[in-house]
Amino acid sequence: MTARFFEPATNAPQLLSTASLLEAGLSDRAVHRQVRDGRLIRVRPGWFVDAEQYRGLRHEEKTLLAYQAYVRTSAVSPVLCLASAALVHGLRMYRVPTRIHTLSTPDHGTHNGGPDIVRHQAPLPDSDVVELQGIRVTSGERTLLDCARFLPFPDAVVLADQARALGVPRARLEKRLPEWKGQRGVRTARRVLGCMDVRAESVGETLTRLMLLEWGLPEPRVQWVIEGRSGRYRADFAWPEHRLVLEFDGELKYAHTDPETVASVLRDERRRETEIQELGWTVIRIGWRDVISTPAATVARIEKAMHAAGARS
Repeated sequence: MTARFFEPATNAPQLLSTASLLEAGLSDRAVHRQVRDGRLIRVRPGWFVDAEQYRGLRHEEKTLLAYQAYVRTSAVSPVLCLASAALVHGLRMYRVPTRIHTLSTPDHGTHNGGPDIVRHQAPLPDSDVVELQGIRVTSGERTLLDCARFLPFPDAVVLADQARALGVPRARLEKRLPEWKGQRGVRTARRVLGCMDVRAESVGETLTRLMLLEWGLPEPRVQWVIEGRSGRYRADFAWPEHRLVLEFDGELKYAHTDPETVASVLRDERRRETEIQELGWTVIRIGWRDVISTPAATVARIEKAMHAAGARS
């Protein structure tokens, strides 16, 4: 199972403060010139990184650098929460947050304001706070529960599906939810937990499953194994009664794999797909646009394949 969407880059660029650049011999004017010329990137006021290294990072890694810069300049050490905490935990996300969410107890302000800072207040026991990559965040358990309560339903389910990556069983989440009884979001959180499926291996798979549920299609088997001539084929979704397989293609599954290995893996996948087609299975492949932009047309394709299977039987 692919547990995380990203791991922090091993060659992440070093954060450089204005003070450190001045100590290295650059003037304020020289720093401004390097930013203007594209040699330095300003990730937050007073914090910079080497532009060439920065451009090679993924969006999540760039956001994480901004978080680290924010923490280093904060008057009071903040605790990140909600989607911001989920990103620091390394979870795959449907939508990376554009603002930084912090949490403090009602009797303590963070004193760390800014136009991109969203400050939340709620009871926060010490057991709900951990430190990762130099950033204090809500624990995996608390993060999933807060996201289940307050994030849009698809975003929350995407994260809940990854509970196993954080070592958090569904039963533990369900046991803790009554702590917020009578408060906003608890009903939504129960729906999120009821819909979670830790077998999902990508954001796209979760969103596909939600699409199938919303449009009332028969519930598919997840990670269904089919025996082919040369080995096993594991389908994202399958309806064995219709001999129909649905695959989501859209994740950067091989982002850090060398090209030769990727080519070999893809050849094996296509060969196994051909083999199960020879066994009478139909394979439908979909991507982001099919799920996000044109779900009606995608569902129609699936239903057409089901009806064709019924006509053949």
